[in-house]
Amino acid sequence: MTRARRSSFIGPLVPLAALVCLSPIVAAQGITPRTQPDSEPPASPAPSDPAPPVPTPPAPSDPAPPPPDAPLEFREFTARDGRTVRFLLRLPTSPDERRPSPMVVALPPGKGDEAMVRRGVQLYWSGDAFRRSWILLSPAAPARAAWADEPRLLAELLDHVATITRWENGLAHLAGVSAGGLAAFTAATEDPGRFASLTVLPGAPANDDVLLRLDRLRTVPVTIFVGADDAEFWLPQARRAAARLREVGASCDLRVLEGQAHVLALDGPTLHDALESRRPSRRGVIAPHELARRAVDGVLTDFHDAAAKADEVRYFEHFAPDAVFLGTDATERWTLPQFRAFALPYFQRESAWTYVATARRISVSPSGDTAWFDEMLQNAKLGTCRGSGVLVRTDDRGERRWRIAQYNLSIPVPNALAEQVVGLIRGAQAPADPPRTPPPAP
Repeated sequence: MTRARRSSFIGPLVPLAALVCLSPIVAAQGITPRTQPDSEPPASPAPSDPAPPVPTPPAPSDPAPPPPDAPLEFREFTARDGRTVRFLLRLPTSPDERRPSPMVVALPPGKGDEAMVRRGVQLYWSGDAFRRSWILLSPAAPARAAWADEPRLLAELLDHVATITRWENGLAHLAGVSAGGLAAFTAATEDPGRFASLTVLPGAPANDDVLLRLDRLRTVPVTIFVGADDAEFWLPQARRAAARLREVGASCDLRVLEGQAHVLALDGPTLHDALESRRPSRRGVIAPHELARRAVDGVLTDFHDAAAKADEVRYFEHFAPDAVFLGTDATERWTLPQFRAFALPYFQRESAWTYVATARRISVSPSGDTAWFDEMLQNAKLGTCRGSGVLVRTDDRGERRWRIAQYNLSIPVPNALAEQVVGLIRGAQAPADPPRTPPPAP
């Protein structure tokens, strides 16, 4: 049995054989678990106090094979380091055509292999509500690896899946079962900008380093399901994580399931409703990436307004110090000082130049520190133009601000006129030396 590397904070993984045997018992008896919010967890130990000793749970057993009536087709992805990741991707049967569907990324329990992916999906992610409206991504851990040790590989997989389908706000809902719950905490703290929420069944930080990084989840609401009888390890560690999250001002809903041990029996509506409540649109909260898009949109709008009103200071404050401006001529690649020197005479007028944006598309990187855009513009002299470029979020005297690192102004040419326009350019083209003086402003 291959075990993932763990610190002394949690010891080896917990037994997963019960994952196979408990489910049919619960189904046969029609058990509906009672959930009890744990509203008053014990306080976290003071920073100077040593962490209490953590008991070592027993090692997991191999799972039974999945039932034959649940065929799941896995896809393959080859990572940059050459490893192959096999993953299940299930698209919703009744998506909302007006907007992208939410997506849950479900990290499996135990060894995290394909058998456990199938089992986890069968137990928790096969309800009608999830099938109708949610995208499901559940990856098997690569050979001789565990997801708790591979947060960057998981991020690379998400980038790959983004080429196949889009999901709500570009933010996934991360979930994990048991060992997958440990991995989910690690991935969420490693790259919180990718996730809309974190749900574990159960789960806890995999080590003290992850516990200390929980302050990174202030914008990622957390839900922890744990059995009241799972008291040797998971319940105390879930309470410890919840206390730490509340201490740093993060949102955490700790649900202790009475009468349950490690393998949780959750009915479909309970889990579905928990994740639905974490969607930003349901919480009345604007997702961090949407806030970033709005901020970038405001910067670009003010950028054009400053030029129209010949406000030189306001206009150039929107550029990063090492910014580059690309003009409509092939030779026009200006550093910020060059562009400012060229533009200075035009800012002495009532209006330097006027471009009115008629359409704009903005994307934000998963980290939330880089954005790129393209926009259609109208100009009295040049007609329809296109602007595109990149913005970066920088620290400015303790304030985080978006600044333009590159702006590229171009004039789109209709395909039907392309050969004619190219002929005119070739006929008038001078030797490809850079111009001694910039051309006049549009």
